[in-house]
Amino acid sequence: MSLSGNLKTMDLAELLQWVTLGRKSGSLAFIRNKVKNYIYFRSGRIISSRSTEPTKQLGHFLLFQGKINEGQLKRALEVQQQTRQILGRIMVQEGFVTQEEIEKALLERTQEVIYDLFLWEDGFFHFTADGFNIEELILINIDINALIFEGVRRKDEWGRIREVFPSNEIVLALCPDTDPKSLQLTALQKKLLFLVTREKTISQMIFELHGSDFLVNYELFDLYEKKVLQVKKILETPVRGPDPAQLFTRGLEMMQDGRYREAIAVFQEVLQLDPQNSWADQQIEQAERAICGEMYRTSLPPTKIPYFLVPESSLPRFSLTREEGFVASRINGTWDLKSIVMLSPLREIEILQVLEKFRTMNLIALK
Repeated sequence: MSLSGNLKTMDLAELLQWVTLGRKSGSLAFIRNKVKNYIYFRSGRIISSRSTEPTKQLGHFLLFQGKINEGQLKRALEVQQQTRQILGRIMVQEGFVTQEEIEKALLERTQEVIYDLFLWEDGFFHFTADGFNIEELILINIDINALIFEGVRRKDEWGRIREVFPSNEIVLALCPDTDPKSLQLTALQKKLLFLVTREKTISQMIFELHGSDFLVNYELFDLYEKKVLQVKKILETPVRGPDPAQLFTRGLEMMQDGRYREAIAVFQEVLQLDPQNSWADQQIEQAERAICGEMYRTSLPPTKIPYFLVPESSLPRFSLTREEGFVASRINGTWDLKSIVMLSPLREIEILQVLEKFRTMNLIALK
């Protein structure tokens, strides 16, 4: 038994209830642009999840929670590459976290994956009976009714947040006469206030903290309502031009000719026209893998260590984007390219493109 559709025509709450009431076992995939989220069910109950979005993967989620540091995640990912074990089990074996902390993080991570789906205005979904190997999953147990209730509440809350923060391209500031030292703040709020003092945009904060749109915006909005923060400036977001008609066939021809970068641009336009076109999404993944492989072979060997050729204090004059600034902050002269890729909440191809740009600008070299 399979079911496919779009969240525009069948909302998430209805879809989850269909799985629950039918006591179905299988995998439910959600696809939008470059993001794929998977929820796994057994007899109508959620037992696990997976996401291609870096901030929703277990390692980055634990970083966001402050349970581990980047060095520990680097070690765990290296062991995983050698042993192919599940990351959570490796972290317990290495003594970085307890089994109880892993189980709690997995539960909360799965909840966050699903809560974010409630914020999707559209997206393609596909349910497949079975479709997973249970031995490859760390199992959890979630009350779907409570999850739906919280997801709907967050959707309403997101509407309130977006009335004040219309996008993530916003710079906040402390309200006049606010003394942060006198406030009772959570660990996350303290980190956010520090980034506010550095005039980071909300999108930059999300990258820095390995967090999610909702959780970071929610905490900032809470501080805004308490008159701790105010909106300093709203930056312009890029406006997309009109999308062309059907380009899928043209993209396939480019793939066959090895013109992968051009093909990616074409398939992204296809997804703007038809968000549920999973074939275009798959072609983008194939093209990105081919580009990354070529870059590793030719200009960015994964075992090489990047280092700066210019003083780091001079970087601001190069007007780096938030993504470029984040990658630059991870170049320390000791981490190799493989480690930087593993530890970044950006996608692999985005990191390599930034590093290649730095190399051609003579900002970095490899050793």
